[in-house]
Amino acid sequence: MIGRARTALKFFVYGLVAGLFFAPRSGDETRAQVFAWANRTVKDVVGNVSGGNDA
Repeated sequence: MIGRARTALKFFVYGLVAGLFFAPRSGDETRAQVFAWANRTVKDVVGNVSGGNDA
């Protein structure tokens, strides 16, 4: 079971890398969008863990 999860994760990462490589945007735009998404996600997770208090 662990082997199948590892294989699925490996191919997910391959797909993610290929998608970013062939993205129609420039690298700067893609990085800015990925960092903005990561920032929002981290804030959401921290907010949920801390009881919903937004910083």
